[in-house]
This record gives sequence, C-alpha cells and structure tokens, in this order.
Amino acid sequence: MRRGTAALIVAALAWGTVACEDETADPEVVLAPEGGGDRPVVFEPGQVTYAQRSAIHVGTQTFDVSPRLVDSLDWTPYGLFLKLTADLDNGPFEVAFYDGEAMTPVEDVYGDIVTSPDGELAAWIDRSGPERPAGRVARAVVVDVSSGEVVFSSAEGMGGEKGDDLADLYEELPPRVVELTDDQLVWVDSDASGSVVVSDLADGTSKVSNKRKLLYPSTAGYRFSSPDGEHRIDATRTGRLEVSPDQPDFRHRWQTHAGWLGDDVLLALGQDRAGFFPDASRPDRLPGEVLACDLSAVTCEVVERVVGARDVVFAGIDIDP
Repeated sequence: MRRGTAALIVAALAWGTVACEDETADPEVVLAPEGGGDRPVVFEPGQVTYAQRSAIHVGTQTFDVSPRLVDSLDWTPYGLFLKLTADLDNGPFEVAFYDGEAMTPVEDVYGDIVTSPDGELAAWIDRSGPERPAGRVARAVVVDVSSGEVVFSSAEGMGGEKGDDLADLYEELPPRVVELTDDQLVWVDSDASGSVVVSDLADGTSKVSNKRKLLYPSTAGYRFSSPDGEHRIDATRTGRLEVSPDQPDFRHRWQTHAGWLGDDVLLALGQDRAGFFPDASRPDRLPGEVLACDLSAVTCEVVERVVGARDVVFAGIDIDP
C-alpha cells in the first residue's frame, strides 16, 4: 500500500491542469455495505495491526482467515483491505474487505490499495474504467469506505486510443497509487513514460508532471519522514533503519519499518537473526519483536514478540514497491 501519514514530496516542474471525465449524477458505489447505510466502526485507531500468514492481529484481537494467506493489508475503522492467496510466491491473488466477520471481494483492483491516514478513504487503480476505442481502460478511484461511494475517479492518461494494446501498456507502464490523504490523491498514470498526477479531491482537478522524482512516505526500502515531519528515516539499506536527527537504539541487529502510532512513534520489527533465502511455502521460525520507538524521546519499547518474523506483514507497508 503506497503509503502512511507522512507528507509526500513530489519534485515536479511544468505542472499542467487537466479536467476529469464526467461522472454520473448519482454517486457510484463500488464497495456497498451489506444491508445498506453506512458501515459501523469495528476497529479503533492507534492499535498495532499486522498479519502473519493466516492470522490477523488488531490490538488484542486475532482473526483467522485460513486456508488463505495474507500478502498485504490496509487498515480502516470499518475493516481491513486484504490481498490474499494460497501461494505467496506465485499467486493468484484476490483482494477483499474484511470486517472481522464477513469477507467482501473487491473486484478489478490493479496493484495495491492505499488508505488515508484516518482510514476514511481508500484508493486504487480500478481495471473496469470507461470504455474507449481500444477497450475498457483503467482508472484511479477514491472511495468513501463507510458508504462505499466513489468520491473521485479519473481515467486521464490511461490510454485506450484506437490501436492501443492495453495489456502491453499496463505491463510496461503500470499505473499505481502512491499516496492518499484526506484531500488529495497522488498516483502514476500510463501516459508517455508514466506521469505523476496529484488530484484534488475537493474540486476534482488534477495536476500532471512528467517528472517522476518521488520520496515515498512509508514504503519499506525508501527514504521517508515521520507524520509530523520532524524526523527522517532512511530504509534504503536492507534490514537497517537510519533515523535523523537522533538515532534510537533498536536493540536488534536488523530492523524493518512497520508503520506509525501517532505523529512521531515509529513501529519497527527488530530481529537478531534473519533468513535471506526464505522458502515462502514453509512457515518461518525466526523470532522478532515489534518495537514502538518514540522518536522525540529517542526510546523504544517492545509491544509484541513474534515467532516467524519473516511472515509478518504490517498494515500499509508495501515491501515490494
């Protein structure tokens, strides 16, 4: 998932404004709550959320979705977006929305789902966009998770002109969602060499740039900042987190980013042993600890101890960008 609560820095020049395609007068619903109305809140914010193979942990609650395995998840107050499979190496993968009881398929998701910091909105690339001469194109959508209504949709820069091979286009220039906040969506389309698009959710306008220099706010393997912008984290070295201006003592040889609790509390997974050539078909047995590191106080506390650290997947963390 794209993603986290830190501010995204987009180094872009020569912005141009484009208009979005017209939407129908009635709001479109792509994730309708069962029985109508709005979804109830089932998960309170501020809880450590992660999955380990078929087990999902939200605070003190544990849910079992076996025989399926969890490849990724994103948190909302109303449930979790899950990418599920029976084979983590080869797939196939399915996307579903899970409220702790019911599992609702989410159709035609291309890539990953990203949620806003408060979980009220979700965004993804929807493969069932408008029909064009070359076929049905993809589009970027933002959905109100509570109601399931689409609050923003755009297929600009997604091709579809006569003669386009859409399968080849999306393989060579895969569209994707980078970040979603309460008021804007950052995504990459399939136009030319792939353009960064920043869309205003209030008025539906988008700004496009051909510059593709991005700093990912929370994705493992990149540099990002804390939600309050006071701390910088470099995760470009495998198994190492470098924090500035002050480095906390993680008390483990290896560390990986695991999300945020509040503005400046970094979640990290610490390990002293790591397997670098894992067999995903077999459960891992290596121990690890989930750490909550207060970057202002420069201290870390253990919040969870796990066995099988390789199999732990944290909410909103994309380890294969």
